[in-house]
Amino acid sequence: MRWFLLLLGLTAAGLTLAGAPMHAHAAESNKATAEALFNEARSLMAEGRYEEAIQKLKASQDLDPGLGTLLNLAECYERMGRTASAWAEYREVAALARQTGARERELLAEQKAQELEPKLSKLSIKVAPGVDPSALKITRDGNSVRSAELGIAIPVDPGTHTVQAVAPGKAPWSTSVDVGANADLQSVEIPPLVDGSDAPPSLESAEIATPSDGGSGTASGMSTQKTLALVAGGVGLAGVVVGSVFGLKASSSWSDAKEQCASYPYDCGPEGKALEEDARSQATWSTIAFIVGGVGLAGGAALWFTADSSSESTVGFGVAPTSITVKGTF
Repeated sequence: MRWFLLLLGLTAAGLTLAGAPMHAHAAESNKATAEALFNEARSLMAEGRYEEAIQKLKASQDLDPGLGTLLNLAECYERMGRTASAWAEYREVAALARQTGARERELLAEQKAQELEPKLSKLSIKVAPGVDPSALKITRDGNSVRSAELGIAIPVDPGTHTVQAVAPGKAPWSTSVDVGANADLQSVEIPPLVDGSDAPPSLESAEIATPSDGGSGTASGMSTQKTLALVAGGVGLAGVVVGSVFGLKASSSWSDAKEQCASYPYDCGPEGKALEEDARSQATWSTIAFIVGGVGLAGGAALWFTADSSSESTVGFGVAPTSITVKGTF
């Protein structure tokens, strides 16, 4: 039992050490670089090079967030005719200014948002009668569309927008729609998806078998310490499995984030930033899981090779990508 308590202590220590740097990256900033980027963006705006200015402003905002940077970003969107993006930025500035007591900027941003609101073009996405939206993964220009958004006219920038829908066992569906300027309203209806062979694979639960039981997942007739060694080993293997799953998710999220960026890591937009944060979080949990897995495997090995056969017990365990089940008698 002392070995088991030691194993638990090592696991907790691993979690603490892994979690400590989680927010270190977000706390880093470089005010001098941010100021230089902001000044360069203002020069580009004066020359009418708004797309380039947007990239500089977003980089500056990432390094040193400020209301002035967001206001200039909104102005760039507005001058490019990206009314929905400008409207969203002005509303964000107004909300942040209200929180910080910057009354002048709050009033300016609210006025600009109100002026743009009647000009907003919108796109409504809905599903055909009889289609279960919860069974679909719907995206608009690569951004996820939640079920709550269906049937609602959402402000979008004028231009061509792509709507896609996928579901397990179904052929993917997609369409493009042109949304005009000056309060244009377009609607897209997703039809029932036809059967297809390109279904995304599902991740099935895996059961870990010990060398001594021929693959049954149950160890019997061995000492309590060896039983605990098997449990620790199972926990370690589970950590490796979970770490791998989160690692794959992080890689996928990074790829999705990059698709939202015109020039990664710049000009990513809110969805791209959210995906990037998801990727960072998933990568962190992957690291934690691998640390726990390593501690579990090392502790299991130590328990096994220092055990005697003075007492017997029975234990069984199963491992799924996000869960561990242990049962037995000691």
